[in-house]
Amino acid sequence: MMAILHIIAKQLDTEMLAKLVDRSHTDDAYVFMDDGVYVLLSKGITAFSARSMFVLADHADERGLNKFKTDRVKPINMADLVNLTTSYASSMSW
Repeated sequence: MMAILHIIAKQLDTEMLAKLVDRSHTDDAYVFMDDGVYVLLSKGITAFSARSMFVLADHADERGLNKFKTDRVKPINMADLVNLTTSYASSMSW
């Protein structure tokens, strides 16, 4: 199975987060951007467990989440996002 980069660009409720986790593989990665950064505040984020998660730092900062820090989610910039998209066979937007 080829790993997928999931790009979450909108707020997802707990039910949608559960579907995303169920329909993805543990090797997949997740990037939170735009209003998708609000997902990081959700209790549903625990469903991602040890999966690779990234957040566009500028997008989190613009929404007042610059104080949100966790070892589980790595802050990245746009150049990092471009590199991630080339590292995965495909991407899916949510």
